Amino acid sequence: MLAVGRVDEAGAEIGEVLKKTPGDSTALALQSVIAVAQNDKEKAQALGRKAVETDPRSASARIALSYAQQAGFDLAGARASVEEAVRLEPGNALAWARLSELRMSFGNLDEALEAANRAASLDPGLARTQSVLGFVHLAQIHLKASREAFEKAIVLD
Repeated sequence: MLAVGRVDEAGAEIGEVLKKTPGDSTALALQSVIAVAQNDKEKAQALGRKAVETDPRSASARIALSYAQQAGFDLAGARASVEEAVRLEPGNALAWARLSELRMSFGNLDEALEAANRAASLDPGLARTQSVLGFVHLAQIHLKASREAFEKAIVLD
């Protein structure tokens, strides 16, 4: 539901999950992401931290926390959270894509490209991995490679 913008309905479903399982890390992480989208930075960070506390080994919780930290302008914290997500789940393509975004925000384009390539190789059928790869190539002015990645992302989306 979140992927298609049905936030209210998704929020209700997440609320039901949390009634049944109050410490569901995934549900808390999703609430954190919703709070980021609604520009409620404090709530997003509190929910992200709670998701991580509930399941310290969850890459999804750490990714959600990284978005909340970024929204609060804590880029170093966001990067540390996602680096831990990658360490915990090295096969998680979304974690690698997120790491690429953060590396790019620090101007580490070679490292961003490395992470984006890893994300795309782990899940080439995911539009997110292809679009992040496209942006990294664009930042490095690799126009042909950028266009190819964006075209893949469009087809997959």
